[in-house]
Amino acid sequence: MCEGPSRISGPIPPDPTLCPDYYRRPASAQGRLEGNALKMDLLTSCRDPDFSSTRGPRTRPGAREILERGQRGVGDVLLQLGGISLSPGVSSKRKDPKDYEKENLRRIKEIQKRFREQERNREQGQPRPLKALWRSPKYDKVESRVKTRMQESVQTSVPQPAHFLRAHSRCGPGLPPSRVPSPQLTLPGPKAKGPDLGVDFIRHNARAAKRAPRRHSRSLQVLAQVLEQKQQAQEHYNTTQKGHVPQYLLERRDLWRREAEARQNNQPDPAMPPGHTRMPESQRLETLNNLLQSQSQLLRELVLLPAGADSLRAQSHRAELDRKLVQIEEAIKIFSRPKVFVKMDT
Repeated sequence: MCEGPSRISGPIPPDPTLCPDYYRRPASAQGRLEGNALKMDLLTSCRDPDFSSTRGPRTRPGAREILERGQRGVGDVLLQLGGISLSPGVSSKRKDPKDYEKENLRRIKEIQKRFREQERNREQGQPRPLKALWRSPKYDKVESRVKTRMQESVQTSVPQPAHFLRAHSRCGPGLPPSRVPSPQLTLPGPKAKGPDLGVDFIRHNARAAKRAPRRHSRSLQVLAQVLEQKQQAQEHYNTTQKGHVPQYLLERRDLWRREAEARQNNQPDPAMPPGHTRMPESQRLETLNNLLQSQSQLLRELVLLPAGADSLRAQSHRAELDRKLVQIEEAIKIFSRPKVFVKMDT
């Protein structure tokens, strides 16, 4: 019974029960090494023993090496290339390690030898020959233009007079110094004997050197002028400003004094009773002056009263004046004190 088109797209493999030798891989290297290179027939299971015995395995020369490489893996091959072998039977040749100590000593000896040779050549003072610059032979007969120009300039140059310094140009005002007159020689008389001329030149030169004015250079003169100006300025300062207090310090001292007085006046007096305040100094003096004027006026009125007046009106007026004088005297005593306290209005 057909259920549709077949889905098999390749050859149908044989049944392993009918052809068991088909699955022994006779065509592979492993099968040929194992001796499984038998000719199989898919239709019959009969074999020809003579054919299998006469024909050997078909392998290439490097098949066994490929087989061993597959069994051991690629790591063993890489280790053999590096000089390491995992198999105990195979021993690879190792390269002897390099002796760096000997190499360093040999290098040091070479450097020391070269430096000794350089020192020896330097001590002997043999200069090294310099290599001559190459010059083309075609310029041997050509004259130098610079040389010809220098010769022409020397021939055409005219000698110029030299500018020398004039005498006494760097000392003093530029005028030649005054010369001391030399002593006049007195001719010897006919009675003079010997070569003595009667003049002591050494003493004369000493006196002339003492009388000669001493000349200084311009720099010393300028220095002397500067020192003199400084001395004059110092003397002016000593006479006008030294020892005097500046005006701004005096003003500041007065300001500090007024501030101290105001601060002292504004401080609460410990002797002031509670509920009172201190009368200002100006008001106290003004009140005291008024009391003194009132006292003098009352005394004048009391003196002008008639002495023989015995009337009641005159007696009462006299008593009133006495009472006012007593009150004014008490007030003068109070306002004459440095501190006057007045009761505050509540």
